[in-house]
Amino acid sequence: IGSGPAGLACAHDLALKGYQPTIFEKLPVAGGMLAVGIPEYRLPKKLLQQEIDGIKKLGVTIQTNMALGRDFNLSDLFKQGFQAVFIATGAHKSLKMNIPGEEDFKGVYHGVDFLRHVNLHQPQPIGEKVAVVGGGNTAIDAARTALRLGAKEVTILYRRTRKEMPAEEAEIEAAEAEGVKIEYLIAPVEVLGEKGQVTALKCTRMELGEPDASGRRRPVPVPGSEHLKSFDTVIIAVSQSPEIDFNQGSQTLKLTKWNTITVNPETLETGIPGVFAGGDVVTGPDTVITAMSDGKRAAEAIDKYLQGEPLENFKTHRSRQLAPRTPDDRPHRFAPRFKDTPRQPRLRIKELDPLERRTNFQEVELGFSEEEAIQEARRCLHCGLCVECHACEKVCEAQAIDHSMQDEIIEIKVGQILIATGYQTMDPKDLIPYGYGRFPEVYTSLEFERLVNSAGPTGGRILMKNGREPRSIAIIHCVGSRDINHHPYCSRVCCMYALKFAHLIKDRTSAEVYQFYIDMRSFGKGYEEFYSRILEEDVNVIRGKVAEVVPLSYNGDQQLLIRCEDTLANKYREIPVDMVILCNAIEPQPDADKIQRLFSISRSPDGFFLEKHPKLDPTATATDGIYLAGCCQGPKDIPDTVAQASSAAARILANISRGEITIEPIQAAINPELCAGCRLCISLCPYGAITFLEDQGISQVNEALCKGCGTCVSACPSGAARAKHFTDEEIFAEIEGVLR
Repeated sequence: IGSGPAGLACAHDLALKGYQPTIFEKLPVAGGMLAVGIPEYRLPKKLLQQEIDGIKKLGVTIQTNMALGRDFNLSDLFKQGFQAVFIATGAHKSLKMNIPGEEDFKGVYHGVDFLRHVNLHQPQPIGEKVAVVGGGNTAIDAARTALRLGAKEVTILYRRTRKEMPAEEAEIEAAEAEGVKIEYLIAPVEVLGEKGQVTALKCTRMELGEPDASGRRRPVPVPGSEHLKSFDTVIIAVSQSPEIDFNQGSQTLKLTKWNTITVNPETLETGIPGVFAGGDVVTGPDTVITAMSDGKRAAEAIDKYLQGEPLENFKTHRSRQLAPRTPDDRPHRFAPRFKDTPRQPRLRIKELDPLERRTNFQEVELGFSEEEAIQEARRCLHCGLCVECHACEKVCEAQAIDHSMQDEIIEIKVGQILIATGYQTMDPKDLIPYGYGRFPEVYTSLEFERLVNSAGPTGGRILMKNGREPRSIAIIHCVGSRDINHHPYCSRVCCMYALKFAHLIKDRTSAEVYQFYIDMRSFGKGYEEFYSRILEEDVNVIRGKVAEVVPLSYNGDQQLLIRCEDTLANKYREIPVDMVILCNAIEPQPDADKIQRLFSISRSPDGFFLEKHPKLDPTATATDGIYLAGCCQGPKDIPDTVAQASSAAARILANISRGEITIEPIQAAINPELCAGCRLCISLCPYGAITFLEDQGISQVNEALCKGCGTCVSACPSGAARAKHFTDEEIFAEIEGVLR
């Protein structure tokens, strides 16, 4: 009963659960306070009707001009076959000040009634000088509406200061921008008039005393401060309450002292079985969000009731009380991660000019343009996408989600280890000349890969951030690769994925494509043929390094200018483009040093993990039982990665199936008679194969860990460390045998 936010939300959720709700609405239009309490310049009727139509399409029936207590009562509904009732009649009754003259003159309105008549297009004569009494959102709405109806001067009279006004600050500022005046610490005590028409208000000045029950300081009249203020229209908007005229007959609802319906705080069920209530008729005047929350909570309880389940211990997952936040809660606990991120102010939504908007009921807020919406969205730090609502736990049929789980360390016994930790791409922000991070249309290879993906933000369409399709695109090879200042090695995959990008661009757009390369390395099977195909697609291939990317403004159009050398033409060139794609270098993972220490393996000078032998054993490491695969060993493309991973897997399976392994005979040994206990060998051993025997004061080699690298042999100052089978005596004997 009632088609406001609470009633609509309840009917919506019940329809989704398979029921066929019917809404009875007293007014000639659906929407409740959304339709008749909020002016159209804040909530356009067209948008509201679209939302209501969407709910009706779910199977919800709405009957207007049907009032509870006038056209039907609760008993009638149950006789008609309805099994549950949700009362959401709102708080549409204006409260009066009960001052002399309030009911005696024309031109005196009450806030909620005034807004309802205006929204229903019922005539509301307005004079030139309007007084609005009150400080809530209803008072602000009434004042701004009076301006739009032709009032020349509108003044809000509020008995406290601006600090205590319950209206939102943004609404107050909007009213002042339109010309509404606000007088504080003033209250009317009598309405005066002549010939049945209001002409003035007798007012008194106020001062703030001790705080009242609301926590705000109580206004106290200042003796002797009464005075007259001339007005020809007065709108009293001090508060509102529910209309409970329907609470008569055999079935009556229990009410509170505030004339609201008493309900179970969890189930929202009243004292009458099958009758529930929520929204302003229960809470008193509150926000749309609170009313919608009540509607959704009631839908849960009604569903349980209709299923025959007891409601004694029912707990809705939509708690009315917000859980208190602590410093450990999201998103606060993520704050240290972004301490170095500069704060960006929120974009202000554009509005109609105040002088223009006070003449009509057009929506004041114009919204964001596409560029502004994107810019505002980019302020999000993604500090915690999960808000711990636990809804996923309830819907997961496999019960695979458990938010109460804690991290735990598990020990797993293994016989072989394959390291395939991959790579990261170089952050090109350090390469200032390329403009990444400074110009919005400069992308890394992975960012562009995401852009052209059909599951990406544009559905695979190649668009710039302003929504336009680029007319020209530059693809720059070897960004950070083959560069002695950054990475001297070749990243190997850049040339071919750059050619792939060019092919995709040509296939999906009419843009001109420029490839800037040093050497085109198309070494794999079918690669050279693909390169030839790209040339046939009229891709511009320029051999030479790009010097810099700079902004360019041409005919009011913002572009990027590529300054580069063309070594084949032996000249310097400048090429304007709309978009730049950087083929940035492949780098080792940032935690590669931790992996190195954990598994006692080596790394090459470029930071990648070092294989045992680049040609004879490219999958193994110097540590037995640990193998490498993929780009953690060095840049490589997919076919090479698959081949290396398959080889490593075969080696691992062969070792496991053998049952036992043969250790290389080349190992170090320490002569206990010569060892001085200096422990130099322990600090130098890369495999942790040497330990110190405290009771004997000498070092000892663990033959299972030693790889015979010879580091300890060459460093031992006393000559105690020797390589087995490579002693001086053995080597000299071998030489003598060869020379004979």
